[in-house]
Amino acid sequence: MSSTDALGLAPLVMILTLVGLVAWGAARLFIAIYRYIRATPFQRLRMRHAWRISRQWKRLAPNVGLARVDENTKGRKDWQGKTAKPITVVPKVKVFPEPWGIRAVVKTIPKVGVEEVEKAGGWLADAWGCETVEVKRLAAGLVEVRGIVGNPLDEHVPYEWPAVDQWVLPMGHNPWMRQVAIPLRQLSGIKVGGLPGFGKTMLMLAWMASLSNRANVQFAIFDGKTSDPRYGDWGEVGSRAMFVVGDNPETANQRLTELVRLLKDRPAALVEERGTHKFWKHGPTEANPLVVIFMDECHNYSDVKGLTGKDKQVVENNQRMMQTIAKEGRALGVLGVFGTQKQTADALPTAVRDNLEVGVCFPVFTTDAAEAALGPGIRKDEANDPSGLVDKDSNVGVCVVTGVPGLGGRYDRIRVGDLDEDQLPGFIASTAHLRRDVIPAAAPTIVDVSADTSAGASVPLQKKTNTRRKTA
Repeated sequence: MSSTDALGLAPLVMILTLVGLVAWGAARLFIAIYRYIRATPFQRLRMRHAWRISRQWKRLAPNVGLARVDENTKGRKDWQGKTAKPITVVPKVKVFPEPWGIRAVVKTIPKVGVEEVEKAGGWLADAWGCETVEVKRLAAGLVEVRGIVGNPLDEHVPYEWPAVDQWVLPMGHNPWMRQVAIPLRQLSGIKVGGLPGFGKTMLMLAWMASLSNRANVQFAIFDGKTSDPRYGDWGEVGSRAMFVVGDNPETANQRLTELVRLLKDRPAALVEERGTHKFWKHGPTEANPLVVIFMDECHNYSDVKGLTGKDKQVVENNQRMMQTIAKEGRALGVLGVFGTQKQTADALPTAVRDNLEVGVCFPVFTTDAAEAALGPGIRKDEANDPSGLVDKDSNVGVCVVTGVPGLGGRYDRIRVGDLDEDQLPGFIASTAHLRRDVIPAAAPTIVDVSADTSAGASVPLQKKTNTRRKTA
């Protein structure tokens, strides 16, 4: 091809390129208009919000410290030989409308990453008209900014009951209106903390109700709120549980001993039934069900403060058995749910608390109490600190959770789904026909017939000691 032909084709290529760009822009505009027409009035409001943020981004970013001057363009000369202004680089952003507000994906540039975006979070919230802004790193070079308009946690939605084939404990919705549930498979345990009257017991009753219609699940209940469990929060659902005990540490000690015996006998029972001691490989069955232990106000069974003598020994023994359940229950289908008003080491020993995978904390007065339930990371997450939720007018049923898959060790606020407090116990009691006591009987005492048993006392069989001395 001659140079003349090449020069003749150049305008054609430019025209085709221009037509392609115009067609691409027109197609995008048409799709945007089509989506806007089909959207609801609420969705249109969110779409206009997202467009406004996207349009103003290049002016906003430099003012909140999210832009940088390109060092390579400093001191350069223009075509007239004068010093030109350096180029300011602004991160690219894509803004998407969401039911709860807006979601922006920012492409990072040198010296503007996730830390810089987090520092500018307050300014972004004000500029975007959002209640709060949350920042997280999506991938290398990408930062997601979620701007929440209003407070979705003020919205009440019904509690979502799981399907029969789902092994989860539902909780409620988070600030982005997504339902959150705790998977039960391989779960070591749950700690539930918070001040009285904010919903700890109601959430645990909801968990019991969500599993009560399954014959392959059994329950054990320790009601530390009352001396006579018949008249407590758990009294109406006691017919579905293997047992219900009150706040007496000695009675709890007897029942904890039985549960530990179940743990120790469970591997042999699993191997006999399915050929493996791994409980979750085949899941719960009627012969070897999932056993869920609810310990409400568990500090009444484990706090040794002020105790001496026999009383202290009993409570220390309770601590050891609670520790055994927390450490060994995961692989054997025994799940402990420990609830208390303050999960500090004096109320719930760290040997128990630190082995519980999921932490749930309703409002508390101090960050120390929040740290005991959720871990030290909560001190750096002011937005999710449950000590800022102490308001019964608006935050009954609101909690903070950690340890749930998908959070990556972070925290999430949850509004527990609405429950009918009057109908819930009745529903659980209606499944009482599924109750079975699966705790194995205690090993029989072996009597040494050669010993003197005239007093009627049985003694363990022991091997006689050889008292003869060896000769030299």
